Amino acid sequence: MSIKTKTLLLLVAALLVSGIIVGSTGIYMLYKQTLSSTELAMNNQTEQLASQVEDLFEAFAKSGKSYGVDSDLQSNNPAQIQSKINTYYGVSWGIDRLNVLDTKGIRIAISPYDAKVIGDNLSDRKFFKDTISTQKSQLSDIIINRVTGVPSIILTQPITVNNQLTGMVLQAVNLDTLQNFLAEVKVAFSGVVAIAADDGTLIAHTNKEIIKEQKKIPENLMKRFKEQPGHLINDTDIANIDSMMLAIPIKNTNWLAIVTLPTAEFRIGFYSTVAWMIASLCLGLLIVGLIAWRYLFKTLHPIETLVVEATKISEGDLTLTSLGFETNDEIGRLAQSFEKMTINLRSLMRKIAEATEQVASSAEELNANAEQSAQAATQVSASIYQTSQGTEKQTATSTTTLALAEQITASAQKSANDVKQASDITDKAAQAASEGSHDVREAITQMDQIQRTVNASSNVVTELGYRSKEIGMIMETISNIAKQTNLLALNAAIEAARAGEQGRGFAVVAEEVRKLAEQSQAATEEIAELIHDIQEKTEHAVQSMTTGTSEAQKGMDAVNKAGKAFKEIEQQVQDIAAISKETTTELERLVTNSTQVLSAAQEVNSISRDIAGQTQNISAATEEQSAAMQEISSSSQGLAHLAGDLQQSVHQFKI
Repeated sequence: MSIKTKTLLLLVAALLVSGIIVGSTGIYMLYKQTLSSTELAMNNQTEQLASQVEDLFEAFAKSGKSYGVDSDLQSNNPAQIQSKINTYYGVSWGIDRLNVLDTKGIRIAISPYDAKVIGDNLSDRKFFKDTISTQKSQLSDIIINRVTGVPSIILTQPITVNNQLTGMVLQAVNLDTLQNFLAEVKVAFSGVVAIAADDGTLIAHTNKEIIKEQKKIPENLMKRFKEQPGHLINDTDIANIDSMMLAIPIKNTNWLAIVTLPTAEFRIGFYSTVAWMIASLCLGLLIVGLIAWRYLFKTLHPIETLVVEATKISEGDLTLTSLGFETNDEIGRLAQSFEKMTINLRSLMRKIAEATEQVASSAEELNANAEQSAQAATQVSASIYQTSQGTEKQTATSTTTLALAEQITASAQKSANDVKQASDITDKAAQAASEGSHDVREAITQMDQIQRTVNASSNVVTELGYRSKEIGMIMETISNIAKQTNLLALNAAIEAARAGEQGRGFAVVAEEVRKLAEQSQAATEEIAELIHDIQEKTEHAVQSMTTGTSEAQKGMDAVNKAGKAFKEIEQQVQDIAAISKETTTELERLVTNSTQVLSAAQEVNSISRDIAGQTQNISAATEEQSAAMQEISSSSQGLAHLAGDLQQSVHQFKI
């Protein structure tokens, strides 16, 4: 369901609820107002009728009072009374008959004159009895006039002389006069106006037939009229019709002026007004709804356009240029922000595309460098392995040289002792010379072996120096590769940072690559320091070997001389003492040189062992670097794959 439909339904619901609330409230207020206005109108009509009847009977009362004190009527002369009654009747209004009775109820005069009724006895009438008993004016109920035969009302007026009742005047009020008053009162279309006596007898009614039928208002209804004067009463009237009735007492009488309006007619009028009000309300709601719908359509149309463009963007289409909305309201600002967002997304996609191309290129270059570093590390590992093999051989040779040097030293010491013994024991000179000759030959052989061994050690140490220099060059190459790898990793991290969220994984890999490159560089520098130390010690060993070789050569020469001397010992016995001294001196020098050779051999052996240990460390570090290079290569391949995926994702957008 679209927002337009939802808003329309909400608007319709709001209008309906508002219409229902306003309509219900209006209908209720209209009902109250209509009821109040109806009650007020009926009150006014009832008061008007009551006022007219009051004025009428007040005029009758004034006329009656004048009649009661009229001297002609106070006389006992019937002719005079008749003449006066005729005069009064001629100027009166609303009077059907004027009668004069004596105190016995005998009619002595009537106007219009009718001789037939003169002398009639009316003493049985209630109004006569009440007037005689109270000596006050009385108003009768509806009676049938014995003269005219039509319903009438008698208003009596006592005639007194010196406060003595001498007769009474009867004013027979024609009900047509009251009917004329009722005709002037219009209650809606079918409303009824009536005048009722105290006992409920209808004195006047809009429908004259009801008067003739002498119907009465029910007692309970009359009671409510008397208890609630001037207020609407809902009940059934004498015609058995549901009606709204209102009664007001008429002054100077015991009558009630009653106005009756059928409830159905009131409802028809009320419903008609309600219908007009509902029609007006519906028309107003329709106009408001149309205006609101027009405003809603104008307001929500840009949102529909934004939805269409947003759908395009969600599908990768960023070619939006302008929506064409220039309003300054919230929707206009939303459209402008949407346009700016699309432009920024398009620019971002272009930058990401460029960055992914750079990342892919950097990843390929990093992969190539990592492979090159791995190959170099493999070559270094092979060289280190060869160096380790040579170092092990050198260590074995140095151990042999050390053993020979120890033998030489022991032999030299023994030769010195023998020479001393030869010097002291001359009788054993020949035997000593023979043994010395033998020893000298062995010394010559051993010295020759020492010379060869020292020469071989010197060659090995020299070769070790060359190997150490080659390792140093290889370590320098590895250090340069590690530095280049570190720079590449730093460039890759920068490109990954430019890529934002898409390059976060590549940034982590680049950081690991940089750390491994730093570790490789540190290990290479440590190996270079070790190689440098090995080179220094190797040069020192070479120098020592050179010195040992020289000293061995000297020992060889001395031994050769001793051999010649021992050959001539038999012929030169006389010179044995001198030869013994010379031999002792040479042997002491030989012991000294042998000791130096022993020290050199021990130092060479120690250096060889150190070289072997350092070579193993170099081999382990090289293997670690090779593994790191492989991991860098794998990470760079993964980075290149990610860069390819990112490029495919970016190419889905149309910019």
